[in-house]
Amino acid sequence: MQTISIPTNGHYDLESTFYLLSMGTADPCLQRDSPTQLRYTLHTPAGPAGVKVHHESEELQVTTFGDGAEWLIPHLPNMFGVNYQPPTIDAPPKLARIAKEYEGMRIVRLPAISTRLVQIILQQLVSFRDACHSWRKLVHKYGKPVPNEPDLYFPPSPDVLNKLVSHQFIECGALPRLGQTVVECMKRAGRIEKLWNAGTDDDQEAGDAANRTCELLDKLSGIGPWTVGFLRGAGLGDADAVIPGDYSHPSQVAHFFGASEEQARQADDAKMLELLEPYRPHRFYALSLIIKGSPRLPRRGPKRRSIRERFR
Repeated sequence: MQTISIPTNGHYDLESTFYLLSMGTADPCLQRDSPTQLRYTLHTPAGPAGVKVHHESEELQVTTFGDGAEWLIPHLPNMFGVNYQPPTIDAPPKLARIAKEYEGMRIVRLPAISTRLVQIILQQLVSFRDACHSWRKLVHKYGKPVPNEPDLYFPPSPDVLNKLVSHQFIECGALPRLGQTVVECMKRAGRIEKLWNAGTDDDQEAGDAANRTCELLDKLSGIGPWTVGFLRGAGLGDADAVIPGDYSHPSQVAHFFGASEEQARQADDAKMLELLEPYRPHRFYALSLIIKGSPRLPRRGPKRRSIRERFR
């Protein structure tokens, strides 16, 4: 274990920064112990690694652990988004208020992305609740408990995941189709991580690395614009990423900017992008503020059965 101090370079909000990386309140790889403390694990090219983080004053106190702890250390500032400087948002007043409330929210650039990619794949086609359930089952069954941290696990490695078969994903509550996509991606995890190259420290180089990584992902069966867009924003540190094809984002964004409930339900990707255009090159940041700070439209019609119920 090693503890280092990282300056936050201005206002910093640990909880909101990691908000979109969480797979629910019971995520076995992300435990938010308080608004200023969390524990997080991921798989790195050097093996499983984790951090204990305490935000105090204008510094993050970060303790690293696991086989990949040393590998992780030089990448910690980007991993916590401390180098990202959010834009000043003055309009509309409603968004300005949310930006002020979550003034310290940053966009993270994860140094290793295989774990994050699996989490996003599990969210395809299903509710977030079902995806969280599948992730928990997968981690508890194929990950490893962190020593002396009874509620925290290291995620399954790509080598473990790429050997799983359909019924093993079904046992974890995941659709077989999603399981196959996980397997195909994890077979290429080494190449994906090599293309990403830990994100690098230079923004231009990181952008080029993200483009190369996403070009490879685009060619893989089961990976589409939604997955790539989500990974870009909530993983690769692209503050301008857009997420096409999402079930709720267009209506939520349209309603936030003043559309009636009926109008918002008719909103599509084109309308969402039109409304977010003034915030370029920080459209993902603006979208994150809206997701964090405003409610979704209420559902209509009967509630869908969960994936778990449909497999019974």
